[in-house]
Amino acid sequence: MARAWEVPGLHPRARYRDAAGRVILTRWREMMSHREGTLRGDDIEHLHAMRVSSRRLRAAMDAFAEAFPRRSFRRHLRVVKSVTDTLGAARDLDVAVAHLEKLLPALEPADRPGVEGLIARHRAQRRGEDARIQALFARLDEERYAHRFERWVRRHTGVDVATLDPGPPGQEAS
Repeated sequence: MARAWEVPGLHPRARYRDAAGRVILTRWREMMSHREGTLRGDDIEHLHAMRVSSRRLRAAMDAFAEAFPRRSFRRHLRVVKSVTDTLGAARDLDVAVAHLEKLLPALEPADRPGVEGLIARHRAQRRGEDARIQALFARLDEERYAHRFERWVRRHTGVDVATLDPGPPGQEAS
């Protein structure tokens, strides 16, 4: 599992709203850093890392809900939940296929066709999930959702993602 990104500038005496902005924007950028790999679909670990990051973002949003107006908070949380849920369906199929593929070598020849058929069915379902993932991100792009989300956090916390400049572990802040 991908390590969580450090939150730049977070310290024990941070104001609640400042901490909210720093944590949420860091988790947002962490999640979105896995977007291209997830959309390419060439390595299931990108999708897994994005899903884990989306769960971290949801937890951060829940922890700092009071920093935001209730109505707009719920709207943004629903979007993040839709990302988690969409990725979760695909991840479940990835895990099932990997597990079944590990079983294949130990199976009796007579049992292999049934398991191979199940793997084929899961892969076909997974292709359907890929289409849903592509559609979700196309919609978010069309709505300029990343820009709107980051602007919403800045408006209510005073933290600007460009100034915050979060990055993966080992990356020096600029």
